[in-house]
Amino acid sequence: MGNLTDREVIIAGAIAYWCEGEKRKPRRSAERVVFINSDPALIRFFLRFLATARVDHGDLTFRVHIHESADVEAAQQFWLDLTGAFPSQFRRPTLKRHNPKTLRTNVGENYHGCLKIDVRHSRPLYRKIEGWASAAMGTVAPRDEP
Repeated sequence: MGNLTDREVIIAGAIAYWCEGEKRKPRRSAERVVFINSDPALIRFFLRFLATARVDHGDLTFRVHIHESADVEAAQQFWLDLTGAFPSQFRRPTLKRHNPKTLRTNVGENYHGCLKIDVRHSRPLYRKIEGWASAAMGTVAPRDEP
């Protein structure tokens, strides 16, 4: 495939966000960029997208979402190393209660939970992503502003 151009990164990043990111809904009208995923490659790509969209790395906060029965400290360190962020950018992990009736397959040393990326002051970026994704999909972005 070769190296992606900045335009291609923006298109792919906007589509990735529209698939996996938090979106405005009638009951939640907040327009902010929040992305959560467990795939390290997708997290790396989303960080590349944010850099290409000129988001300052200091405007990012991170939170690990993981089962309480997992190695929370190791997961936190895994995501810290992967993102290159400062420890101060990481919020306290969100722990999912263990349900012994559920047969979990996401266990072991390769389980790192999900990483949530939150972009501070991101309303303008959210609107750009909405427009980029709509343009890439050939649709018109929904607008329900008063």
